[in-house]
Amino acid sequence: MATAIAGCTGQLGDRDSSPTGGDGDGGGGVTLPDGTESVSLLPARIRRLTNAEYAASARALTRTATDPSGSFTPDSRQDGYTVNDAQRVDPVLAKQLAASAEALAAEVKGKLAEFAPCADQGAQAESCAADFIKSFGGRAYRRPLDTAEIDALLTVYRVGAKGATYADGIELIARAVLQSAGFLYLTEIGDGSSGATLALTPHELASSLSYLITAGPPDDALLEAATTGALSTPEGRETEVRRLLQTSAARDRIVRVVREWLGIDRIAMTAKDSNVYKDFAGVRPSMELETAAFVNEVLSNANGTVGELLGADWSVLDEPLRGFYKASGVGRVSLPDRRGLLNQGAFLAVHAHATETAPVLRGVTVLRRVTCNDIPSPTELNINVVPPVPDPSKTTRERFSIHSTDEECRSCHNYIDPFGFSFEQFDGMGKLRDMDVENKHLLDNGHPVDSAVTVAMGADDIDGAYADSNALAQALSTSKTVRSCFARQVFRASAGRSGKSAAESEDSFVRAWEAAPEAEQGKIVETLVTYVKSSLFSHRRPQ
Repeated sequence: MATAIAGCTGQLGDRDSSPTGGDGDGGGGVTLPDGTESVSLLPARIRRLTNAEYAASARALTRTATDPSGSFTPDSRQDGYTVNDAQRVDPVLAKQLAASAEALAAEVKGKLAEFAPCADQGAQAESCAADFIKSFGGRAYRRPLDTAEIDALLTVYRVGAKGATYADGIELIARAVLQSAGFLYLTEIGDGSSGATLALTPHELASSLSYLITAGPPDDALLEAATTGALSTPEGRETEVRRLLQTSAARDRIVRVVREWLGIDRIAMTAKDSNVYKDFAGVRPSMELETAAFVNEVLSNANGTVGELLGADWSVLDEPLRGFYKASGVGRVSLPDRRGLLNQGAFLAVHAHATETAPVLRGVTVLRRVTCNDIPSPTELNINVVPPVPDPSKTTRERFSIHSTDEECRSCHNYIDPFGFSFEQFDGMGKLRDMDVENKHLLDNGHPVDSAVTVAMGADDIDGAYADSNALAQALSTSKTVRSCFARQVFRASAGRSGKSAAESEDSFVRAWEAAPEAEQGKIVETLVTYVKSSLFSHRRPQ
């Protein structure tokens, strides 16, 4: 159909620019007050902390050893990422936040000498409470409190301490702070000045930078940089981002982004039919560990690149995965036939069904997430999808190849199927298929597997013939198209926006990224630094 063909012939890197629940029309190019650049700034906003950010913030504030958000409603997703505008506090989450605040405040009360020491809890009680409000509230809000905020929390203290004790008043303050907007939300609104551009305040910059890089609140050094005004310059922000990127929290944050990028954060919830894949339950935790260990190993090199994430001929394995992969050992080992994240168990298992592989899921994921070809879904094209009928006389590829002969389906599946079929040497849990030793063929349903594909998506650095997903991963790892897509994904994961203005701002970021030396463009750290140094990070436009 013409609509299907039109829907599957868009330019690479296109992003749906229709304001579907996003921030409305784009703002167009804006020249900053110093006249240095014209960019499409994102609108000012306030966003809720993700569950992971809440947990890190609560632990930093109260020093709890618990997981404060462990029982929370899962975060909403936008473009696959949890940092986004879609996070809301519904009635269920409101109750969960209240229960968490109550438990954490009780911990604070139990450590009164640590959090709110007071030599005379009679005559000096209010003075001590005011000191607690300034220190505890300032760390919770990630900025100094103003007089009105201090007075409001002193009123809370008086209510809690009336007819009770100093400790009860402190506990009520903590409960109020832990449920306040100042703690639960991050602001990107500037200092209230008017004009076409809004410069984020120093403490907004500190919080934005810290949550971007570490998924947690700013440390003392970053708050000091905010106080001195060091974050107002690109160079000052670069100094801080490079410092923070050396921390374990930053590595954990990047691991989370990589997992969300490829959808492999769902491995912990992925289930298989144990009658078909009896080994999966035993290796699933190892697959989750492999992703973290592999990404951390890539990041251990300051020059770690997206090319290495996709094309490395090694991984980091534990004993269960060593046997599953039939590898030579544990730790960092050579895996020349499983290059990069796309050929690791987590990706292959997540993007598969409970009883068989899913070439369409795998192909669509690579197209959308690795090449940024935002291919439409069948529902967007008003196409009714009927899965291929199970047929033990055919391989999975033979069954799913019917899409390429269907007039409604083939225009999109000509793009999807080559990527998806290239993984057919692996089964639905990511294991190399059984070998027909005599004929030296991998088998699917007892029939020889064919993983050879020809990609023709209109990208010169990707198009071509490949023996399998391993060969394809090598090509993807050196592709400028893929590097550019990864820059877009970094922006999406960092900015957490949707709608037309987000697409325009994303294009502005890619132009800034393209201005960097080509040798720096694929580097994970340098891509983040480019974003933090840009005005897209430090400025907003009015709503």
